[in-house]
Amino acid sequence: MTYLRYIPCPPLNRYINHLYYFDGRIPFPRERILPVPLLDLKINLGGSFQMYQGRHTEQPKHLAESWLVGLYGEYHTIDWPSDTRLYGVRFKPSGVSPFFGFPLSELYNQVVALDEVWGRFASEIRERLYAAPSIETGFALFEQRILTRLCEATSGQTIVEYGIAEVARHHGSLSIKALSDHIGISQNHLLTQFKRVVGTSAQEMARLYRFEHVLRSINPIQSVNWTQIAAQSGFYDQSHFNKDFKAFTGHSPTDYLHLRRRVYAENALIDQLSLRNLPID
Repeated sequence: MTYLRYIPCPPLNRYINHLYYFDGRIPFPRERILPVPLLDLKINLGGSFQMYQGRHTEQPKHLAESWLVGLYGEYHTIDWPSDTRLYGVRFKPSGVSPFFGFPLSELYNQVVALDEVWGRFASEIRERLYAAPSIETGFALFEQRILTRLCEATSGQTIVEYGIAEVARHHGSLSIKALSDHIGISQNHLLTQFKRVVGTSAQEMARLYRFEHVLRSINPIQSVNWTQIAAQSGFYDQSHFNKDFKAFTGHSPTDYLHLRRRVYAENALIDQLSLRNLPID
């Protein structure tokens, strides 16, 4: 299995955490993807993926070439292909908007084929990455082509970037009223800007950052004090913590820990690369 990251140069690093390349077999062919504050773009050079919303009671979405993954406030399920090979972009939570000409609220809990928004440009990137003689060449090409889609940031972009930085700094335990007062805008205006730039409200982003903080607080090779984690993450009580945890993962905290330990035991690298993938038999 190969997994490589590439940090883009300015100005892209304002909007993108990293580009990445992955190939090889995933040890768990079906996985539940948990909601955390990130958005993702994938250029697929291998087999097709199948994606199920929520408890995958509906027909799966077929993902074959290139697609953009919006912010998710619920878990979804992925069937990985046996021949996985792809390039991707891990956007910062507020980083997608300058590359696409529509409000990100249209992408909330959604996946969209890249050619639906970028047209022929999406196919061109895929064709050129497929023909790249090396991964390094692919990264350089990918960075250059993504840069051509970057538009000038708006004032709303700056507001949301600052708001997200504050939410992240407090691990989601932040009063949105205090945040809007500090910025000097109304809560309604803050809501409008967050939905346009990120896809959802500042309140929902705070929930996602708090949940991510919970996941990062769990060490799969040590005993876990759930009461302590709940208190440190700003939950009112254990019942509230358990309810939120089940809503985000579909599992109780104890069941989640069992699955997380299984991932770590079978492939510690996979566990380190992503906190949000859980195997499904």
